[in-house]
Amino acid sequence: MRRSREIVGLPVLDLKKGASIGWVQDLVLDCNKDEVAGILLEGGHLFHTTKGIPRKAIVSVGKDAVTIQEKTLEELRGTRWSEKIGNEVYTQAGDSRGTIEDIFVDDSVEKLVGFEISDGLFADLLHGRGTILRPHVMIDGKDILIVDNQVSPLDQAIEGGFQS
Repeated sequence: MRRSREIVGLPVLDLKKGASIGWVQDLVLDCNKDEVAGILLEGGHLFHTTKGIPRKAIVSVGKDAVTIQEKTLEELRGTRWSEKIGNEVYTQAGDSRGTIEDIFVDDSVEKLVGFEISDGLFADLLHGRGTILRPHVMIDGKDILIVDNQVSPLDQAIEGGFQS
C-alpha cells in the first residue's frame, strides 16, 4: 500500500527519449471503478487542464520516479487527489469520523485501497491517523465520504501516535 502523497512531486521519465518530462502534479482517480485514471504533470493547472498521462501509459511508479514508455496525453476523467484531501467522513448514521488526509493505492498504483483519516491534530498526536479501507465506504461523494456505521478509523490504524 502506498500513499498518494508519496507519488505527487516525483519526476516523470520518458524511457523512449531518455528524458525527464516534468513532475507529477496530481493523481486523477476514477472513484466509481476504484482505479487510478492517470497523472497530471506540473504546469497543467494554468488552465485547469484535464489532459494527462493515462495509467495504461505508465510503465512503473517507483520510489524515486515515474517511468513512461513515451509521452501520451489524454483527457482524464475523474477526481483529482488534491480535491479529496480535507473532505469530511461520516457514518451512515451521521457521526463524524474525521477528514481525509491522504488516499492509499496498491503497490502498482492501479487500484484505490483506502483513505488515511485525521480526527484533528491532538487525536493524531495521541493515537495516530486512522485508515478506512474501500470495502467500508458506502458513498464516495464529491465533498464527503460516507462509511458504514461500524467503522472506526482507529480500529484500522496503521501507525503513528504516542499510544501506538
